[in-house]
Amino acid sequence: MNKTTLHRVTATLALALLACACWVAAGALSDRMVQQEMSATVRAERQMAASIVDNMAQIIASDLAMSRAIPATLAQMDLMQHALVESRHYASKPPATESERRAAWMGRPELAKVNNFLHDAQGFSGLDSVWLVNDQGLCVASSNATDDNSFIGFDMSERGYVARALLGGFVEMYGVGRLSGEPGIFIAAPVYADGFLVGALIAKVSIDRLRHWVSRAGTFVTDENGVVVMAHDGRLEYEALPDAPVTKMTVEERVDHYRREAFPQLHVARVGEQIRATEKWLPSAVANSFYSANGSSTPALYDERTGLNSGLSAHIVHPLTSWPELTRNHSRDRILVFLTMLGIVALAIVIATSYSRERRLHRATRDLAEQLQAANTLLSAEARHDALTGALSRRYFLDTLRHEVELARAAGTPLSVAIADLDYFKQINDRFGHASGDRALEHFVEVCRAQLRPSDAIGRLGGEEFGLLLPQTSLADAQAVLERLRKRFHHEHCAHLPDEAALSVSIGITELAEGDATEWILSRADLALYEAKSRGRDRSEVRPADSMPPARRPENSLTGK
Repeated sequence: MNKTTLHRVTATLALALLACACWVAAGALSDRMVQQEMSATVRAERQMAASIVDNMAQIIASDLAMSRAIPATLAQMDLMQHALVESRHYASKPPATESERRAAWMGRPELAKVNNFLHDAQGFSGLDSVWLVNDQGLCVASSNATDDNSFIGFDMSERGYVARALLGGFVEMYGVGRLSGEPGIFIAAPVYADGFLVGALIAKVSIDRLRHWVSRAGTFVTDENGVVVMAHDGRLEYEALPDAPVTKMTVEERVDHYRREAFPQLHVARVGEQIRATEKWLPSAVANSFYSANGSSTPALYDERTGLNSGLSAHIVHPLTSWPELTRNHSRDRILVFLTMLGIVALAIVIATSYSRERRLHRATRDLAEQLQAANTLLSAEARHDALTGALSRRYFLDTLRHEVELARAAGTPLSVAIADLDYFKQINDRFGHASGDRALEHFVEVCRAQLRPSDAIGRLGGEEFGLLLPQTSLADAQAVLERLRKRFHHEHCAHLPDEAALSVSIGITELAEGDATEWILSRADLALYEAKSRGRDRSEVRPADSMPPARRPENSLTGK
């Protein structure tokens, strides 16, 4: 071998070694670049997913707190306690069949009064059903007493929420109605009379009323048995989480609770190790946060909030939509860096490309941060104000009330509180449609803002019920102001409603007394509202502060909303 040939061989080997070194270095550098980009993307997306699921959990807790207050209050009323105590005399040996029991108990005048009251309470509170069971688990009164599928006479002792309530527990549980076949949240409150458990009061909130819980893409709600009871993607409903308690239930228990036997498994599993087998550049800390939902090829972030009321849990599966682009960028980067290390021209091209990519990375990160900030601002506004009317949400109205109570006590100034309820609101919805009902609610808030001071507060407590807060206002002055508001609302026609649509409002008014708790103030205003309703509606009633808080609402039945 001559010298020229030897030099050529040596040069070839050197170039080959240099190319190998450049290839290895290019791989290490490209790995580092994509790791940084992936870490920044995952961090921003994780914050967004956590914000969404936190807000979802807050909404669930707020809605259920509002729903559970109704049966808890009704369970303390003398009307309910007396009906259950009296039922012991004629229900100790009930007729053998459901139809016989229904016929016998429907004919009792004292139960007819309870049925009418429960029907009115259902419409007033926005619940789907309310019924009363005695200590044997037999339904003796119901809000749907006049319906063909009335609950009266049915033996409900085997239903989980009834059984727990008859043991003295306050129960909130997801289930499917055996008579209606419709899913919902069942709330059961034990009823005591003279210290003895005499039965339970049950209320149901339909799942359809709570669909706003899963308004965000990728969100879903599971019950205490790990079953998806509500999802943004309806195809996921009635699937079960891996190793969920429902898989350990017998077929009879599943049918009894859910009215179905089979629950396909919802495949939400960690896939970080499988991805790292092909994408070795992926950091272990990032890979451990990757999930796959029902076999999707795109990794996703998963977050949940457990321990909510009724055994419910809030979940979100948030896909990383930028994953395909990031993996493509990794392969491209390795080739670009390799070429850069082979020559000055290639190096200049790679530097320019890397600079451009870094700017795009920072811009994408900034955009994600801005999107997160905008999302947080929107979620905060949605939680603070009612989306339809612009009034304060129930939660923020109660916070404002507590704050004003503290200010009034510190300054020694009066404070008046009122609860207003639109009369015959259900008839407006039925006759003119729910859109007209929405316009009526908006019109009421507009009249309140025009009539009240900027320092006064208006909050939507639920349905067509509103809270009014008048700081530094005595009870007499508050009655005068709210009476003018009531008359203006009655006489000022809403331009968005038909001419024949007549609007009126009933208002209950009270004032802060020394030692008052927030719940006592609202309870007095609520009782005053009941008095206004029972005396013909379209009026305001005042309930002065008592030395002791009111124990329960009036027992007289109202005849409509």
